[in-house]
Amino acid sequence: MKKYINLFLCAAIALTACQNLTPEKIVPTEEYAGSRASVELSSADPISADGGTITAKVHRSPAFETSLPKTADWITISQADSTLSITAKANPSAVSRYAHVSIIDKELKISVTSFDVVQAGTAKEIIHKSFLASTESLLAKAEDTSASFSILASGVAWTVSSSNSAFVPDPASGEGDATITVNFPANTEPSEVTAVITISTTDEAVTTKELTVTITQAAAKAGTAIKPAVGTVLAEWEFDTPQIEALRAGGFEQTSSSPEVDAPGNMGGAYVPSNVSGNGKLEYYNGVDKSTVKTKTCVKRAIGNRGEPVIYGTWVGDWFTWTAELDAPLAAGTKFTLNFVLRPNTASVMKYWKCEYLDGDQWVELDTIELEFHSDAANTEEDPKQINKFIVETATLTKDTPYAQFRFTCTQNAQCGDGTPLDVLSANHVLRFAGKWSDPDATAYLRVPDNPKIIVVE
Repeated sequence: MKKYINLFLCAAIALTACQNLTPEKIVPTEEYAGSRASVELSSADPISADGGTITAKVHRSPAFETSLPKTADWITISQADSTLSITAKANPSAVSRYAHVSIIDKELKISVTSFDVVQAGTAKEIIHKSFLASTESLLAKAEDTSASFSILASGVAWTVSSSNSAFVPDPASGEGDATITVNFPANTEPSEVTAVITISTTDEAVTTKELTVTITQAAAKAGTAIKPAVGTVLAEWEFDTPQIEALRAGGFEQTSSSPEVDAPGNMGGAYVPSNVSGNGKLEYYNGVDKSTVKTKTCVKRAIGNRGEPVIYGTWVGDWFTWTAELDAPLAAGTKFTLNFVLRPNTASVMKYWKCEYLDGDQWVELDTIELEFHSDAANTEEDPKQINKFIVETATLTKDTPYAQFRFTCTQNAQCGDGTPLDVLSANHVLRFAGKWSDPDATAYLRVPDNPKIIVVE
């Protein structure tokens, strides 16, 4: 019996202990109950994509603070008592964004409530403009003188530049879709030529602001005829005092005592080189053995003291040539012009000179030049004795031709002074190829305005 009484007492004590512990765990204290909060937003709509401010009224007694994730750097929160001002920056994206705001009990350091701030994405149209080239590379033949490509650039302003100054884009600037033509000379060299053409824009709606097109022009092949671009100077000479030594480099000068000076032909290959550009030669040929038609040692060649090539002892049958040699033949269809000035110093210079040009392996006649010397003139600017004869001759090739060449042949024994014939050569047969003369003391009215040159015109 005593045993049962003890068990009952133990059970009663245990029950009483359990009843005393339970209220401390589940009954809210005043402090915990006060940590609850609610938020009232000034607007349920998202903040505008342009940015803006909303307010949030926090209903809560104890002091609180806010917490934002690190990614929410696009909003700022200011607090005045229980009111929050939430300001968002403009959203550059078309995608909406949000930030989770937590209300933190300052004393307990726990979140008592939270809410989301939402901002709309931009409603503005995102414009992307096309800016494309039809190709990234072009191949040109050695004889080609232009290449073209297109650009797709609606509403886009652009400029074009070239890494090679010989390759000139046209147009060099513009707006919108266009065809760009790049002009360049035919390649006469044994190596290829390249140029990088760059098309640029500063338009902010264009992603890639530079386009490039590389033009590769093939090397000239031996024997392949070319057609140089219009305006190409094939050879140019400058007859002037500072150029005397350069003009003498071809061995043109022959004294009257030189063994070859009277011989028929070219006097041992002597010529006046093109000292400005190109590989050109001015050559003079005797038509006959001059020793058979002269009485004195009057035949010679010289570069005058003003740089002008001078012929002493012109005679019927003589000829001279202007030649421009290239690394490849000139193609049929090429058209080029020679311009130069002749001036007889004396009345006994031969008067008539027939002009021809080489076309393939045939000579094509153009016209006959007639020189003048006014023996009875006062020899002033208004009434000169010496007359500059300005000569412009144009050749049009119908066949591939090894080089550009003009030939002028004396066709008649007639003096340019009065047209009468000569029985023998005179020491006064002086014919000059006129020059520009930089010397200020030179006779102004005898000076010529341009250098002799052979230039492509078509």
